[in-house]
Amino acid sequence: MAVNFGAIKAAQAANKLIDPRDIFNALPSKPVEMSFLRGPQDQVLDKWFARRNQRDLVVKLNTGGGKTLVGLLIARSSLAEGKGPVAYLVPDRYLVDQVLAEAGRLGIEATGDTGFAYAQGRAILVETFQKLFNGKSVFGVAGSAGRSPSAPRPHTVIIDDAHACLNKAEQAFRLSIPASNDAYRAMLELFGDELESQAPAAYIALTSQQSSGIQQVPYWAWANKKREVLELLASISNTEEIQFSWPLLADVLPISRAVFTAEALEIEAPCPPASVVVGFDEAERRIYLTATLADDGILVSDLDADPEAMADPITPASAGDIGDRLILVPQQTHPEASEDEVRDLILGLAGDRNVVVIVPSYRRAAYWKPYAKAVLDKDTLTAGIEQMRNDPELGLVVLVNRYDGVDLPGDACHVLVIDGLPEAMSGSERIDQAQLTGSELLVARQVQRLEQGMGRATRSNDDHCVVFLLGRRLAERLYSPEARECFSPATRAQIELSEQVATQLGGTALDTLREAALQCLNRDPEWLTISRTVLAPLRYPPARVSEIAIASREAFNHAAAGDFTAAVASSQRAIDVAPSDSDRGYLMQQQGAYQHHLDPSIAQQTQKAANRRNRNVLRPMGGVEYERLSAPTMEQGAAASSYLQARYPTGNDVVIGLNALIDDLGWGNKSDVFEQAWSDLADHLGFGGQRPERDTGSGPDGLWALTGGSFHVIEAKNQVDEANPVYKKHAEQLSNAMDWFRGIYGTNTRCTPVLIHPRAAFDRKAAIPTGCQVVTAERLASLRDNLRTLTVGLSASNVFRDGAATGRLLATLGLTPNDFLKRYTSNGFKGS
Repeated sequence: MAVNFGAIKAAQAANKLIDPRDIFNALPSKPVEMSFLRGPQDQVLDKWFARRNQRDLVVKLNTGGGKTLVGLLIARSSLAEGKGPVAYLVPDRYLVDQVLAEAGRLGIEATGDTGFAYAQGRAILVETFQKLFNGKSVFGVAGSAGRSPSAPRPHTVIIDDAHACLNKAEQAFRLSIPASNDAYRAMLELFGDELESQAPAAYIALTSQQSSGIQQVPYWAWANKKREVLELLASISNTEEIQFSWPLLADVLPISRAVFTAEALEIEAPCPPASVVVGFDEAERRIYLTATLADDGILVSDLDADPEAMADPITPASAGDIGDRLILVPQQTHPEASEDEVRDLILGLAGDRNVVVIVPSYRRAAYWKPYAKAVLDKDTLTAGIEQMRNDPELGLVVLVNRYDGVDLPGDACHVLVIDGLPEAMSGSERIDQAQLTGSELLVARQVQRLEQGMGRATRSNDDHCVVFLLGRRLAERLYSPEARECFSPATRAQIELSEQVATQLGGTALDTLREAALQCLNRDPEWLTISRTVLAPLRYPPARVSEIAIASREAFNHAAAGDFTAAVASSQRAIDVAPSDSDRGYLMQQQGAYQHHLDPSIAQQTQKAANRRNRNVLRPMGGVEYERLSAPTMEQGAAASSYLQARYPTGNDVVIGLNALIDDLGWGNKSDVFEQAWSDLADHLGFGGQRPERDTGSGPDGLWALTGGSFHVIEAKNQVDEANPVYKKHAEQLSNAMDWFRGIYGTNTRCTPVLIHPRAAFDRKAAIPTGCQVVTAERLASLRDNLRTLTVGLSASNVFRDGAATGRLLATLGLTPNDFLKRYTSNGFKGS
């Protein structure tokens, strides 16, 4: 065989070029479909080349905009300019294979190991994010528990899908000790008193290994016992469980946060201490390739990137370079349709094309599993996606909690379903979700993952897809003003276009939703025209780098260096710009954690103030003074109408919000979700609602103050198996709650003990509290049905704006103080 010297000559010529566009044109073996750079790719490469000597740079391209090609050309340019070795990092092994394959098709030399080709700057290292970001990294780790490098550190680091890699960063810097480890039990015993004083019921759930058990260790207890913690963790530092995370956190343990769940003890710092990752901290160039970020400041808070650089990203001229997407929200267009009816519609579309359903959990995956060709998780993802690409008529496939890092181009997927809001998975995320309920910080996080999921099937501007967004809580989040501002310009424009489509579908049969989807899927010319018309004029808005992110990172860096005075000052800047009390309370708690190292008494004053603003954060050492609950002073209908008008701008918002609340009132939902929904229901009905146990650590799960001066004292057991009677411990909890109520409100105040439990039958060993009423599974189903009727009635002709009409509707449905117990509860009785 004759040697192809021409190819060698062409490759050598290409290797000497440094302008990435020249490199692309000189590549000898480009496939036909990559014969030219698309406009957005050419534009961002030109801008990057002009600014290439800035240390931190963000390059933004819409999902499907060709980021991988851009990244490989930037990497090749850096090598040619002598800025190697180069590490090209992606979120997971699946994407490593994809990038290596694309480099091979282009004729760009890339490797999957740190051997000679990488070390000499001849080939681009393509690896997972974790290859660099782990406590035993071959590129070295700083700090007291670090290690020397065994491979040359990269001079250029390119992070592709940076939005997805941020999740990996949080995982890398999270130390997790499983409950099976002796150290977990030792830690639980070490902090048992503090945990029990915070929330006795939650501590019982934790020690009895209930899945709902979760508690944050108070920061003052964690700091005060830092020596015992260090000794325990040092003794297991070489074990498989923590050997990769221990070196990253060893020097910041005293200012870290610890969270117990039934599965593990999780420890993480307020911000990832990225400076200990030598290969990243000492890199001359750091390029972040991303589709969109709700707040670009997350690159500052998570990776300590330069705030000024994050505020000036590299973007193409147009923000409309994205595939066609029709976004359909059945909850908006057909709120009366059941979820089974919507599922059947989607199954019909899967008859001759691939449909992908992304669900937040295995529990939700079970709803689709009987109809799915496959349910894919991290272990089966690669093979499953390959099968979809090879078989465009495979049918319906479910992805479990996979909102990023999956490419489904062309016929691999033309119908994408996002079923429910992404759920918090780790203990730290679950604590944040609880403590940030209703905050803009939480909204931005959820929108970020939601938009990532929506982009899986439009991998180029030639792709097209129908996206179904399911779940009433997701619909509520989608239509909130705070959420809308967090979407990218292209996604926001497509949502707004879809809303115009929805106005034509409202009041029609569900089958019209299917017809609308088919118009997109069958490439209706008028749909294509309007879809392209709304995208064409879009431009990227200025980057959002929140002062909260910048100040929080500065505060952590000061604290990590031992300068707690400066840390407190920086954290105050974050508090000053927080958009809500919920956010302020959360940030004040972090400020208190820094203050504790200066003056514990001042820290407790800060914590007390934080808890007043946000009842979900830690309670101060002295506890929280209980605030008595009272019902609105106006008539029930007027009170309900006033609340509804303050919360919902339109009748459609009433439908979306109340339907989300009804969904949360389902058996088997997380107890915190259910209890919050029951409290919110009181406000919607014109009563007063409260959660004393959550707020103060004692008292009932819920308390209602009804117009007329009476109360409901509520214990919720919505996760109990429907076959079980009311056991002794649950009856005692309700009796204790009644004792608590009488101690605070007096014995002359009218109150009814209300137990939410699938059955009204009490075990023979259980004492029934006097006057106990039980919201059984049957009665709860009736209540939810009538709440749906209420929803329709309130939204029709904006009845919710009329207090008298609202009152009449509530009375008709038995939702008044006099009728509620008669209609929706049963008398407790002794079972056989």
